[in-house]
Amino acid sequence: ILDTYFDEEEEEEPEPVITKATIELAMIGDILLHTELAVYEDFSSSFSAMEPYLQSYDYLIANQESLPVGNKFNISGYPQFASPEYIIRDLQEAGVDMLNMANNHAVDKGEEGLRTAFENIEGYNIPYVGAYQNAEDRAKHRIVEVDGIKIGFVSYTYETNGLYLPKSSPLSVNYIDIKQMMADVEEIKPLVDVTVAIVHWGYEYVTEENENQRYIATMLNQAGVDIIFGGHPHVLQPYSKMVNAAGQETHIFYSLGNFFARTITSKSSMIGGIGSFEITKEAEKVTISNPKLIASSLLKDPDGVYRIYPLAEVEERSVQNMDWVKKILGEDVDVQ
Repeated sequence: ILDTYFDEEEEEEPEPVITKATIELAMIGDILLHTELAVYEDFSSSFSAMEPYLQSYDYLIANQESLPVGNKFNISGYPQFASPEYIIRDLQEAGVDMLNMANNHAVDKGEEGLRTAFENIEGYNIPYVGAYQNAEDRAKHRIVEVDGIKIGFVSYTYETNGLYLPKSSPLSVNYIDIKQMMADVEEIKPLVDVTVAIVHWGYEYVTEENENQRYIATMLNQAGVDIIFGGHPHVLQPYSKMVNAAGQETHIFYSLGNFFARTITSKSSMIGGIGSFEITKEAEKVTISNPKLIASSLLKDPDGVYRIYPLAEVEERSVQNMDWVKKILGEDVDVQ
């Protein structure tokens, strides 16, 4: 008897599919509506020249420094701001996806002001970070997923101009506290691909970061933060990359300056920009590259309306030029 044996062909396991995605994450500088700007019935005209850029990013954050509470408070500028609530609508329509609320003007209108801001923000259904409605809200991680890339946000301010919420208030603002910041980052970092810290810090109208900013950045680098977007100085400050002994890289825009703010203390406060990075995820490997700043200029047009323009297109009308911006930001960032 002849037995015939057939070898069963072993099925080859399919090659794992390695997905690759690249997104662009960006932030604009301070939205701080001094009285001259706060009286506008619509802000879309002011943003229109920058919209092609603002809408090109996969995720865009804005520092909403003046409280959007004009529906319940009289419109006011410096020193305690109250802006029209529809600034949120017009920022959203221009391309903004998230508002940062941790800044020194967060408590300008007290507890009721901040509560009203939250009501309006929720009415427009836009995410926020840095100030919170209660302990449960603060405990909720600010994580967004864009094309399969998870980004976690934390945010802090150095002060609130000597104004504070009542101790009994459920509302809170995140202040710079190294121990708390490290704990927050430690908690959110394992849940995301990229950890972003937004920090309100530094000296106003100074185009270089100070020792305190570098110290805070060093601590956040040690904690594992990948990107820091800075604000408060109202003028641009350098971009820098920090790498610690463990190889952790932290990309830092020390200050993105003003985006839409009529600060008269320094003419350089009319120049700001959009800071951005490319984030690529391939399998489990995540890389952050191409730090870029689209420089912007706030100008008063002949019709009396202030509008934001790409600086490269309006250098002859602007208080500073592209070379000035490049000198401040440094050689390691693509300034356009």
